[in-house]
Amino acid sequence: MADEPGLTLSGLAHRCSEETDRFFRREPYDPRYCYELLRRAILQRDPRAWELVYAQYKSLVTGWAARHPAYREGEEEIQYFVNRAFEKLWNSITPEKFHRFPDLKALLRYLQMCTHSAVVDHSRLAQRAARMAAEEPLDSEAAAVSEIASNTEDLDAVERLEWWQKLLAHLHDEREQLVVYGTYVLDLKPRELCRRYRSVFSSVREVYRIKQNVLARLRRDEQWAAQFLEQA
Repeated sequence: MADEPGLTLSGLAHRCSEETDRFFRREPYDPRYCYELLRRAILQRDPRAWELVYAQYKSLVTGWAARHPAYREGEEEIQYFVNRAFEKLWNSITPEKFHRFPDLKALLRYLQMCTHSAVVDHSRLAQRAARMAAEEPLDSEAAAVSEIASNTEDLDAVERLEWWQKLLAHLHDEREQLVVYGTYVLDLKPRELCRRYRSVFSSVREVYRIKQNVLARLRRDEQWAAQFLEQA
């Protein structure tokens, strides 16, 4: 694979593209070429390798950003979020941290999280600007948990990913994920959540019920509660 004689960056990128096509056709594929391309870009900080990584995964990141529930078409060009996602990847995974990503799946999962972060960061700023313009204060609970979410930004980016993954592990389904995401990341009230996700929630009361169930479950888990408070 990477040790084949004469395997240039262009050749590596070509094989990566071929294997990616096989993956999307649900055919047997070899992820090692794409992983090696990312390895050279990150470990060697090779600008040409990074350009090829960007070219290979730009369309994938574009799709993630466009399908994100916080993305609002017309507010910002989709290219903005694509660029921010790759910047986060570049800045977060240093050569010293590369060992935390043993395979292509782990790297792409992190790139997807970077995309999520890029969209959410922009949405959060827009929400706060709108509230400030309307002089609408957050209720005390939303303000407190939003502060916790904001404080996780002071963590190492990889540690922050692990922290959110631990939180998601305590959630049972998509509805709970939407309630936590909408309430504590987007600062949405239950009525706004219900309106935005009409196909998911039948009533505002249901949103309140799910939210209380999640909070009660987290309080019962002493180990998670300690970790949660530590991040706060």
